Parts: sequence; structure tokens; C-alpha cells
Amino acid sequence: MAKLRQNDKVSIDSVQYLPKLDLREPEENSPQAPIRIIVVDDEASVLDVLGKLLRAKGYRAECFSNAVDALASIKPTDQGCVITDLEMPGLSGIGLQLRLKELGSCLSLIVITAHADVPRTIEIMSGGATTLLEKPFKADELVRHINRAIVASRQSAARRQRIASASLRLERLNHEELEIMQLAARGFPNKAIAQQLVLSPRTVDRRRQSALNKLEINSVADFAVLCEIASWPLATV
Repeated sequence: MAKLRQNDKVSIDSVQYLPKLDLREPEENSPQAPIRIIVVDDEASVLDVLGKLLRAKGYRAECFSNAVDALASIKPTDQGCVITDLEMPGLSGIGLQLRLKELGSCLSLIVITAHADVPRTIEIMSGGATTLLEKPFKADELVRHINRAIVASRQSAARRQRIASASLRLERLNHEELEIMQLAARGFPNKAIAQQLVLSPRTVDRRRQSALNKLEINSVADFAVLCEIASWPLATV
């Protein structure tokens, strides 16, 4: 019996050469989905100023006086950024950050505060916030961080879409096809796979070709890329 061994991993970057499938609604999951700029602050005057500033800069700002109402409007597939005050009654900026993470949101987070001490700065940034802005700040500074946050959000959404697409393709395979493709991806030729699984080489070849057709790919290397993206193991046998 052949000894199983693991080949070097295939880079996720090579996904670029894979055929593209429209597996989700483009208005919700496409990297070109509409951008949302959500502003959360319990002070009406601050909310009004930020809203007017962002609209003057060409953004469609959505303003909320509390984090709970803002969260109720957010879907996991939304792209853009949330600009939130740190200290608010009820759900704070850090609480909002945690809830967005639980939701699996692709939205980037910009936190603004008048009191940015070191421990809270570390907590906020390590929690995945794009930026922590200390008041007062310049309008151009905020715009610069928003633009960076939008790019990060789009990248996150595109990454999620690639993972979902890869997983959906792999789920098309039955157990027998997946077993053969896993072994092939680890470097075993058809003859060795046939011996390992007690099958004829013709059956192995037929199942392998069936798997390639279902996945809409051209090679075992493409299959390895899909597994890498979807975090599927290359072998379970």
C-alpha cells in the first residue's frame, strides 16, 4: 500500500485563473455592491455635523443615535464602514464592534473618541477596527480613513465570496469523487489510487473526470486551490 504524503500547499493567489461562477446575488455579495457609510453617535449635534460633512464629501451617510438601531439595519453582506463614538449610553462603541464581529459583518469600523487611552486603543485595534480617531480631527483625515476602510471592506467581501464559491463547488462532489480527488491532489497517480481504494484504473479515471466536470475546473491543481480557499482537507483517508 502506498504511503500517504502531503504535497506543498497551492497558493490562494492562484484562484485568479479559476473559472468564475455567479453563485450569489450580485447586489448583496459582489465587490461592486453599494457602499454604506453608517454614523453612530448619541450626541445629536455631533451626528448632524458628521452627516453634513460626509454628504458634502459625496458620501451617502446614514445616521443613528444609538448602536442598537444601527445594528438592526446591518446585513452581513453590507460593504462600507461604520463610524461610531466610543462612549455611548447602552451599547458602546466596543460593544458595537463585538456585535459586528458576531454578525460576521464585512463592514470596516472607525471609532472616534475624545479619550483615547492606551489600554482601550489596544483593545479596539486588536478587535479589528480600521482606525481609532481622537477628537478633534480634520475632515480630510476622516475622509482618508473612510476611503481606506471602504477598500478593506470590499476586500473582506470579495474574500468571503471566494470562500463561499469554493465551498459550494466542492459540495457538488459525492464521497467517491472527493476521495479520489483528495488523493490525486496529494500526488498519487491513478494506478496508486486504484490500489489504495481497490478500484480499477478505469473507474478512478471516470470518477476523476466526473469531479473535474462538476467543479468546472481543468486539473487537480485547480482542485487543490479550491480546497485551500475553502479550508477543506486534501485527504481524509
